[in-house]
Amino acid sequence: MTPVQKDDGPEAKGFGQGYEYFGMALNFTVAILLFGAGGWFLDGWLHTLPLFAIVGAFVGGFAGFMSIWYRVKKEIDKGGKGR
Repeated sequence: MTPVQKDDGPEAKGFGQGYEYFGMALNFTVAILLFGAGGWFLDGWLHTLPLFAIVGAFVGGFAGFMSIWYRVKKEIDKGGKGR
């Protein structure tokens, strides 16, 4: 790709940042689903109906939030992309 063809406009950067936010949201969602499903399987094995599924969903939510927190903190510490 030649420098003339390279698109460094604000629209191109916006799409990249949008995908980054989508990835964080997907990471958060998958963490909740995986921990909730793990709790659901543990409930089935121990015959304790929704207890571990609920706890797993909350732990997954916390893990997903902390993942986003550390990612944003790292971006802020190094100066951020939008500055």
